Amino acid sequence: MPTGCFVILIPMDADYKVLGYYFKEGASNFEISSDLFLRLNLDHSKNEFNLLKLKDFQIFSYFYKFKGKSARKASALIIGLLLNEDDKPEKYRSSLKAAAEAFEIPSLNIFDKSRLEFESILKDIYLEHLEPLIDILQPEALKIDIINITKFMLGGGKKERKIAQELLAKVENNEHEKISEYYKTAENAIKTFDYDKAAKFYNKAAEVAENLYVMDVATSLKEKGTFLKEIPELSKEREKMVQDARYALRNEDFHTAYTLFKKASEISKKLVQFDKEEEYRLKSKALEDFYQIDQKYKKAK
Repeated sequence: MPTGCFVILIPMDADYKVLGYYFKEGASNFEISSDLFLRLNLDHSKNEFNLLKLKDFQIFSYFYKFKGKSARKASALIIGLLLNEDDKPEKYRSSLKAAAEAFEIPSLNIFDKSRLEFESILKDIYLEHLEPLIDILQPEALKIDIINITKFMLGGGKKERKIAQELLAKVENNEHEKISEYYKTAENAIKTFDYDKAAKFYNKAAEVAENLYVMDVATSLKEKGTFLKEIPELSKEREKMVQDARYALRNEDFHTAYTLFKKASEISKKLVQFDKEEEYRLKSKALEDFYQIDQKYKKAK
């Protein structure tokens, strides 16, 4: 499974710029050096997709040419996934392209973001697009992974051999199939916007994965569960802010209205709901401008 990702911006008339990184483990020594960028850029002069094999891992990357208003500020970006040596890059082809296209959404305005702000967006896009677990969570694939883990443990000490025997017994009892079942239940719950149920079943799947020692799968499922668990509360918080903003607007309290719309826009970013983010941001900006003009003429009187 991927261990992280990065995004490189290619401006019109300047050198490349690393917009940010996201690492699943929270920290890494990996960085895009000038030499590595030159290799990636040269490879992408011929192909949209590229696989670069390095000593300890491989980089599967996609070259995306800006098409909309973003093309006025930069020519393209390169988004790359850090994969383990045994990962199959083709599984991530469509998701990598979808993630690249997501960065061109006007409301994101990635060109004016600080590194910290951009990496927060990158994490959300990674969780939304770049963790296609469905193939990895097929029962047969899980079974193979667990059996490979037991082979490694059988070569260890008494404790490891005991764990390996327990894992084999669990596989024989089809315990691993629960991961797939819980995952599918979570995915179906998302389709009906039942995020609490989705988070619950992601976490149940993660718990089974942990017990079966497929830790990379467990980590990804936990992250998805954590992300979805925040959605209902954040959505309620945003809805209250929008209602309060409209109430303030009816009472001509423009300062409160634009402040609340701005906060609603920021929450929409966290929810990866960029249409709402743009809507509330534009309303906030319009009301802020109106408030400042109103204050100017009130002082003039």
